[in-house]
Amino acid sequence: MNLNKYLVATFLISLTGCIGGTQPINFKASDAITKANYNQNKKNNGVILLDVNWGRVWSCGGYENAQLISLAFDKLPIIDASNEAVPNIVLQSPSRINPAEKFMNYAYSIPAGEYALSAFSIKAARSVAEVGFFTAERNTLFTAGKPVGGTFSVAEGETVFLGNFYLDCTYEPTLWRYYSKSKQAFQEQIIEYQHSFPYLDLSDVKFRLFKTKNFGNDYELE
Repeated sequence: MNLNKYLVATFLISLTGCIGGTQPINFKASDAITKANYNQNKKNNGVILLDVNWGRVWSCGGYENAQLISLAFDKLPIIDASNEAVPNIVLQSPSRINPAEKFMNYAYSIPAGEYALSAFSIKAARSVAEVGFFTAERNTLFTAGKPVGGTFSVAEGETVFLGNFYLDCTYEPTLWRYYSKSKQAFQEQIIEYQHSFPYLDLSDVKFRLFKTKNFGNDYELE
């Protein structure tokens, strides 16, 4: 048995109870990086790169289908631990009806520092008539002000790859952070980012995955 994923299943049961018991987070998606804000802030900010697959997964954790629909991160230390506070970084699925079943490239210019996962939502359906959400927010992803969902860090002038975010369906549908499994695969992914964001300097991207005990496995690129 994968103990990590067993713990995730227990964690999810504690935070959601049952499908339909929660609503998805409803914050506006953060603006992606632009050439203008990159050039203006590249000396003081860092750049994060991540992929997200918003696609629907069929036969997922006992459900007919499920899909990741939102992700959010807070800069540490958190100022407001309430679920209503607007996160520093928010990613939202472009569509809940016809999501693209592929990984999409995202890049953000953000102030240097440490950040923590502060919310995510998953849409899950047992049938066309029975649709609900699994949602984790600060009240479950932080304990006594400390993050339990996972963290990442970026320094001034640094560009960091955080990983590929999607679903895992071993138990309940849950968020999972995947990664490029070889240097060649990582370089191929960097080429994709260069095509998506041609104005970024990606000559020295750090492979520093979103670090978590609940939503992914550790991995060092060799």
